[in-house]
Amino acid sequence: MAGANMKAIKTRIASVNSTKQITNAMHLVASSKLRKAKQAADESSMYFNTMYETIVEISMNTKGINSEFLKERELKNRCHIIVAGDRGLAGGYNGNAFKEAEKYMGLLKDYVITVGKKAYDRYSKMDGIELIDSIEYTEKYSYEDVKRISDKVMKMFLDGEVDEVLFTYTEFQTALSQEAKVIKVLPLVFDTPLEYGGERYKEILEESDPDIYISEEIIKEREERRQREAEEAMQFVNKIKEKSEKSRSKVKYLPSPQAVLEFLIPTYITGIINGGVVESYASEQGARRTAMESATDNANEMIQSLELSYNRARQSAVTQEITEISAGVEALK
Repeated sequence: MAGANMKAIKTRIASVNSTKQITNAMHLVASSKLRKAKQAADESSMYFNTMYETIVEISMNTKGINSEFLKERELKNRCHIIVAGDRGLAGGYNGNAFKEAEKYMGLLKDYVITVGKKAYDRYSKMDGIELIDSIEYTEKYSYEDVKRISDKVMKMFLDGEVDEVLFTYTEFQTALSQEAKVIKVLPLVFDTPLEYGGERYKEILEESDPDIYISEEIIKEREERRQREAEEAMQFVNKIKEKSEKSRSKVKYLPSPQAVLEFLIPTYITGIINGGVVESYASEQGARRTAMESATDNANEMIQSLELSYNRARQSAVTQEITEISAGVEALK
């Protein structure tokens, strides 16, 4: 019996050790890719932030601009550009991006453009979603791919097919910290918070339905979350307003603000999407590196625990054999 148990433990140790070799190799690959991706994200972020701030400044600080891209409409159709990973085994990276994007889905007609294989796999099969374009990989894509989807969303917006374009990506903060974010790409109106989709609408319907019981703890948790999100949205709006007031009248745009804006908009949208893809790819590698490092550490702990169990089982088997030999010697006397 002890021998069978020892064999099972030994097999388990070999299995965990094999898994550890895989997770360690993935950790090393992710670390190597992260160095390059982090450098690309750092270089891209300056352009990303400057372009964003310039568009905000022009759109909020200049008067008399008559551009379709600055006009808010009644929300009927939304287009979502969603960036996720090419592979799994990256902790909560993909799930966090999907969760953030889906806060704004379900109440209107939703069109989706995916970037990354995992996003395509999810939204190509989801009911109520119309997938209209995709970029297959975040690791290997071209600027022309990004330009294609940015041109498509601009045309859809101008043709009235969509009333708002949202972009979901993951902001790279550090190798250990990444945050999924949703920003409005079109229209170029930055001083109003985003409207939530069907998830929030269903919660409100549930709470107003007398036939559905919801515990006080869940209601309290939802209220706290909504209050926190509302405060964050207002902080964002106030930050934008404060920045625009500080920069007002400091810059002159030639030949005119409208001409500059019309020239910058295609570059801005393409640049924002490209920058988000670069940041998301760096975030994916950081999340995978952390996840694989943790998995390798857990495998080491499991192997130590199994080896201890194996040694105890072996010691028990030796003790039993000695006891049996002693009993046999006593029986022969």
